[in-house]
Amino acid sequence: MEEVLKHFGLLEPPFTVSPNPRYMFFTPQHKDALYGCQYTIEQKNGLAIIYGDVGTGKTTIARHIYQKYSDDPSYSVAMMVTPDLKTDTAFLRGIMAEYGVATKRSHAASIAAFRRAATKAYEQDKNLVLLVDEAQQMTKPMLEVIRVFLNFETNSSKFIQVILFGQSELATTIDSMRAIKSRVNVFGELKPMAESTTENMIDFRWRAAGGKEHPFTTDAIQALFVYSGGLPREIIKLASVSLMRAYVNKSPKVHVTMVVAAAKELRLKEGE
Repeated sequence: MEEVLKHFGLLEPPFTVSPNPRYMFFTPQHKDALYGCQYTIEQKNGLAIIYGDVGTGKTTIARHIYQKYSDDPSYSVAMMVTPDLKTDTAFLRGIMAEYGVATKRSHAASIAAFRRAATKAYEQDKNLVLLVDEAQQMTKPMLEVIRVFLNFETNSSKFIQVILFGQSELATTIDSMRAIKSRVNVFGELKPMAESTTENMIDFRWRAAGGKEHPFTTDAIQALFVYSGGLPREIIKLASVSLMRAYVNKSPKVHVTMVVAAAKELRLKEGE
């Protein structure tokens, strides 16, 4: 990898999918979703839903929010991922463990214990924030736990602020649950990038890695967009493999043929 970086005049790899905050590129729609989440949290409005297809940047926003508020001592932030949780009781116990609240023998007693803890935190000006990633896998009983949490409140403020991040089916599930849908403060949908935004992201990451002008030709950028479907995660993966192909060919530029070959290697199809 050092040889590749030297070849392109870079200090570090520009196209990794690891959640490095310095490489977080926010499009206007990502900024809208982020600001909606921040408004919900800081105004203590309760619940926000961020949804979209795989690879549209939901987890990037979740990690950004987690880092932002974890660094602030007035907030206590928990982040849950739901795939391994099978029941509403397991979900509740997982949340309580994140906040250091002891669980009780019954589900109802655990809810009561968490309510007491949330009330105490509010009285001490400690702001509880719960982020749930992969929330499309939450069952309706798990979502009912969230609805109960949103009943922990004063006349003007919720004791815990919840942001759910999930694929598009999450919004459909919420639509079918009137009691919780009525409590949603923000619905933020993330869609694939436009072609012009694709080049902006490539340029942003390239410069963040210490480079100057990125080496992707206009046709190569178009191919990145077409084969990735405008999904940020796929763009990054495809750009990484394409860059390696340019290095192997000792080329200072990444040409469209290299992107097409990289797409074939990654089993990506045009417009998929």
